[in-house]
Amino acid sequence: METKQATIYDLFVEAHSRYTGKSAAQVRAELGPDECEARIRMLHEQYMAGQFSFGRFTELVGVAHLELREILALMSLPTYN
Repeated sequence: METKQATIYDLFVEAHSRYTGKSAAQVRAELGPDECEARIRMLHEQYMAGQFSFGRFTELVGVAHLELREILALMSLPTYN
């Protein structure tokens, strides 16, 4: 796993654990780094197309607003549609 992807994934795992109350091990068992990035990119495309709000985007990803903005910045994806 490359460093940038590892950073994104580690941030997601930590944020998702806090958001859902699951342990980091549970989050890692449910979603690997490649699947995590693919899911965020898919949901981001839908968000940018206006299919749902940023609040709904955070719910679907399962992280808080600020943490999702940080993850998107690391992925070089815009946070506003």
